[in-house]
Amino acid sequence: MLLIIAGGTDGARAQNAQQQQRIVSACRNDAPPAAEGRIPDAPALAKSRKAGAMVASTALASTGAYERAIEGLGRVIELDPDNARLYARRAGLYLGIRQPNKALEDYNRSIALDPSSSVALLGRAGTYFRMADYEHAIEDAGEAIRLYASNARAYVIRGQIYISKREYGRAIEDLDQSIKLDPMCPAGYSMRAEALELGGDRDRANADYERAIALDADPGNATAHWRRARAYAGKHDYDHALIDLEQALKLEPRNAALFNSRCLLRVMLGALDAALADCDEALRIKPDDASILDSRGLAYLKKGALDKSIADYDSALRIDPRIALSLYGRGTAKRQKGDVEAGDVDIAAALALRPNAADDLARYGIK
Repeated sequence: MLLIIAGGTDGARAQNAQQQQRIVSACRNDAPPAAEGRIPDAPALAKSRKAGAMVASTALASTGAYERAIEGLGRVIELDPDNARLYARRAGLYLGIRQPNKALEDYNRSIALDPSSSVALLGRAGTYFRMADYEHAIEDAGEAIRLYASNARAYVIRGQIYISKREYGRAIEDLDQSIKLDPMCPAGYSMRAEALELGGDRDRANADYERAIALDADPGNATAHWRRARAYAGKHDYDHALIDLEQALKLEPRNAALFNSRCLLRVMLGALDAALADCDEALRIKPDDASILDSRGLAYLKKGALDKSIADYDSALRIDPRIALSLYGRGTAKRQKGDVEAGDVDIAAALALRPNAADDLARYGIK
C-alpha cells in the first residue's frame, strides 16, 4: 500500500529528512573488490567484532576466498548473534558462491533483527533477483528506497530487475532517478544505456555510453577499466573495450571475472579460440564457477562444438539450475543438434525465468 502524505508539518519534516540523507553512490560495490585479507582467529575477533567482520569481508575477492570469509564471519556471529549487519554481510558472501537460499536465510534474520535496514532489504532484493523472483525483488527494492530515498544504487538495482522483465520504460525511470542522485557515477549511465538499447533507442543509448566513458576518462584502477570496457562494448567499440580489459588484467592478473569478461568480449568479436583460452584461465582460478561455465558454453556454441557447449551448460545448471542464459543456450544447442523438442523445453524455461534472455543472447548472435 502506498501512503501519500499531503502536506502539513509531518510532510515537511519527511521532505527535509530526505534532503538531508547522504547520497549512496551507484558506484558502491560496482565490481568485486580485489583486496585479500587473512581471516582472524576467534580470540582476535573477540577483541574487535566489527573489525573482524570487515576483515572477513575483504576476502570477497575475485580470486574467490568466499568460504574462508563465511567461516570467519560465522565466528563473529557466534560472538554477536544479535548484530543484524553481520547476517547481511554473510548473506552477500553466500551470494558470491551461488547459495541464494542460504543468503535469503541470512537476509531474513537480518531484517527480523532490524526491519528498518534498507541495506538488508536491498540485499534481499538482489537475492530474489538471483532466484528470478522478480516480484519480491521489486517489492524489497521499493521498500529499501522508501526507507532511504537517496540510495542511487537502489534505483540501479531495481532498474536492472525491470530490464530482466523487459519492462524497459520502468527501468529507464529508475535509472533516471539514480543519475539525478549520483550524476558523476558511470554505472547509472551504462545501465540506462542498456535499457535504451534493448528498448530500441540506439542513439540515446550511445549518448549514455559516451557519458559513462567520459566519466571514467582516467580509470587508474582495474574496476574503472572494467567498467569503461563494458561501456565501450555497449557502443560496439570492441577494440577499446579489449584494451581496457587488458589493462585491468595487468593490474589484477588473477581476477577470474576479468578473464570471464574478456572471454565474452572475444565471443562478440568472433575470436573463439582466444575466448575459450580466457574462459579456461578463469576456470583455473575459480574452478566450477557457474557463470564462467556459462560463458564457455556460449563460446563452444558459437564455435559449433555443440556437445562441449551442452556439457558446460549442464555443469553450470547443476551448480545453479536457475541460470536462464544457460538454459537458453543449452536449448539452442539442442535445437541445432536436431533435438528440437528438448531445446524448446529449455528455451521456454529460460524465458519463464528471465523474459529478456533472448534479447541478451542476441548480442552474441544467438537466435
